[in-house]
Amino acid sequence: MNLSLCAKWFLLVPLVGVVLAGCGAIEPPPPSYPHATVSFDVTVPPDTPPDVVVTVVGSDPSLGSDTAPGFRLRRDGAHYLGTVRLPVGTEVSYALWVDEAWRPELSAEGSPVPRHSFRVDGDMTVTASVERWGEPGQGPQ
Repeated sequence: MNLSLCAKWFLLVPLVGVVLAGCGAIEPPPPSYPHATVSFDVTVPPDTPPDVVVTVVGSDPSLGSDTAPGFRLRRDGAHYLGTVRLPVGTEVSYALWVDEAWRPELSAEGSPVPRHSFRVDGDMTVTASVERWGEPGQGPQ
């Protein structure tokens, strides 16, 4: 093997390495974070007008990060339903609102309901029953 052929091979090896590195062939794949499908099933009071939208305003970005507009549910009879993907292992808290006038959820006695919470451990259904809706207000900020 002559010197010029040997020199060409030594130049070719680093060039191939640069090309492969630039294509991402050497980089590890990006990390993946497991998510779960979380379904909401909310029962509303019988006097809830049929044309209102019930909204879940929660701590996760998929639920609005505790600000409006949150995650809107669709009506199915006396229930409002919706499905969202949330990271497994996340602690989630949320409140329910009627968003046409930002009426909050109240207890049967008329007092504010504490925030609901759950931990995402896998695919799951979160159920809630609203006793009554409050007066229109400013809503979640």
